[in-house]
Amino acid sequence: MTERSDASRSAAGRGSETGVGTALENRRGFDVWGYLLFSHGWTWLWWSVPIAAGWHVFRFPGIVFLLVGGLGVTIGGVVMAWRVGGRAGLADLKRRLVDVRLIPGRWAAVMLALWPALALAGAGVAVVVDGASRPLSAAPLLELLGEPVALLGTLLAIFLLGPFHEEIGWRGYWLDRLQRRWSALTASLILGVAWAAWHAPLFLMVGYYSSWDFAPDPAWFAFNVLVGAVLYTWLFNNTNRSVLAAILFHFLGNATGQLLELSPAADRYQTAVTTVLVLVVLLWWGPANLRRGEERPLPPY
Repeated sequence: MTERSDASRSAAGRGSETGVGTALENRRGFDVWGYLLFSHGWTWLWWSVPIAAGWHVFRFPGIVFLLVGGLGVTIGGVVMAWRVGGRAGLADLKRRLVDVRLIPGRWAAVMLALWPALALAGAGVAVVVDGASRPLSAAPLLELLGEPVALLGTLLAIFLLGPFHEEIGWRGYWLDRLQRRWSALTASLILGVAWAAWHAPLFLMVGYYSSWDFAPDPAWFAFNVLVGAVLYTWLFNNTNRSVLAAILFHFLGNATGQLLELSPAADRYQTAVTTVLVLVVLLWWGPANLRRGEERPLPPY
């Protein structure tokens, strides 16, 4: 029996848990757009307060609004998994958060190595094309290696302030619903636009990007998110919908960006290399499913 028919049978079998009303709502797009309205509405409402007040977001009380606002995607993912899938939806989300067996070995290697490899590739291109003498610096990483407690605290902060809570919503819930309606590529692009837009208020906050060595250009940031979203779907569809894989992939991407400093030129070349990789992925794995010779996996509800 196919995955699609299994999913249909499972959905029919849980009618007593979620009710006919939810099925009707889903046909109207509630399962897709309901999540988007909640995630962005919650986040933007909370984040609008420090923006309007001019509070520094890494100081009290601004940091409270920053952290609570960021939970919009997390709460939205959990609530919508329950609202659309009932107990089966929550059980499925939990399983994909903790079951490492969903991740095949070769895809675990992609998950762990791809972002550092792309950073090194961007630096390498800068050396070859521009003759750059120092396109990459590992100073932040080397400094923390001498302070194990600080290193652990930094890695924990990177993990909790983005990858863990965001992926419960983006890939834990929403990507599945998008792929039920559209191809893997179209779903990735829709998610990428929403993902970039969700971050937009951060550019207006006092102290957020100004705390970095250099603030990213909003348009360049959005393009990177959009391109990266395709790679996330590629990994997701080849790791049996593993949310854990998406979280760790997100974590490695953020950690690479913070612990390995690229020059502005090398950063641009990294984006170019990543874009070429995405084109190769689309040609080889196919835009419909981003899987070789197989349909993409679907949720059981």
